[in-house]
Amino acid sequence: MRSDRQLFKYMLSLIEKLKQVKDFRKDKGKRHPLWIVLVVIILGTMLGYSGYRELGEFAKNNRHRLSKEFNIIPERVPSYSTIRRVMMGVDWQSLLKMFNEWALEEYGQRDDINWLGMDGKSLKNTLKNPNNEQQNFIMFVSLFSQESGLVLHLKRIENKKGSEIDEGQAIIEDCSLQNKVFTGDALHCQKKTISLIAKTKNDYVITVKGNQKNLYQRIQDLSNSSKPESCFLEQDNSHGRKISRKIEVFKVRKNERQGFENLRRVIKVERRGSRGDKTYEETAYYISSLTESAQVFAKIIRGHWKIENQLHWVKDVIFEEDKSEISDFQAASNWSILTTIGLNLFRGLGFLSITEGQRWLAERWEKLIVLST
Repeated sequence: MRSDRQLFKYMLSLIEKLKQVKDFRKDKGKRHPLWIVLVVIILGTMLGYSGYRELGEFAKNNRHRLSKEFNIIPERVPSYSTIRRVMMGVDWQSLLKMFNEWALEEYGQRDDINWLGMDGKSLKNTLKNPNNEQQNFIMFVSLFSQESGLVLHLKRIENKKGSEIDEGQAIIEDCSLQNKVFTGDALHCQKKTISLIAKTKNDYVITVKGNQKNLYQRIQDLSNSSKPESCFLEQDNSHGRKISRKIEVFKVRKNERQGFENLRRVIKVERRGSRGDKTYEETAYYISSLTESAQVFAKIIRGHWKIENQLHWVKDVIFEEDKSEISDFQAASNWSILTTIGLNLFRGLGFLSITEGQRWLAERWEKLIVLST
């Protein structure tokens, strides 16, 4: 059940954090504290407005409601040019630091924060020089909760200056979480990544592919020559597809870990099915420090891909990140961080569907900023 008390709690902590973001503007001629402009942007994006002009129109059309809550003259609500200047001028590093602190403090201790997926998403609007080797773009690596749909931590990469592997490792070190399960695709099947997860007292379920040839061959041999200690079969007949999955779990002895710390189980997943008129068959392998049943592993593995439709798809389609015409690296980075804040506010209130959350919020959005008066 959604409550105004929850909304009050989340916004109180957020506003206190936003007030700590460094203001790049000079005091002369400044009409609004930076945090007020940022709250207006967050509110506008949550209600479905995207782009400088749309947000400017949102502020203009709701100037009397905004002025009442912020105690400012209606004619002086943040304008299109103010919003644009703030988005291009705020230091993304300061805003990112604020988000990470707020997300962990506000949501990190929730009971439904257990299985955490790591994955990167590029900002297509920032892609430069797409037809040559010098192409560059911004990417964000997210730490995403399978159960709650919340984002707990973010790292930003400029394609020519960093890698998703390094930032994934930085997330593990920086997020200060323990007794969680980290999940990732084959890109994160790295000995250093696995070691950091173990060092921080967490567990892992990671995909294995050809980028780890020796390990991949070894677990193939193990699954073909050993009897599974657990097996689980499941069917999925939805969204125009029919899929059967067979999940088998194999025990790994200590001398077979090949340098992957705390490796205890190998999971083999055989998928057979059809999408429309096309049939397919594939086998995937995973390694884990857990000793769970095949049924539990099936849920964790399937849940990892929620990051695609509950985070990446939502940001691309609902928040129109892919359609954005904001190509400036600083502004696009800030935009992505602020939309993630909006997403977390919805998910913190229990809205898995963002469009449902937008309908709920449309009737009570003033309560998001009542704390400012």
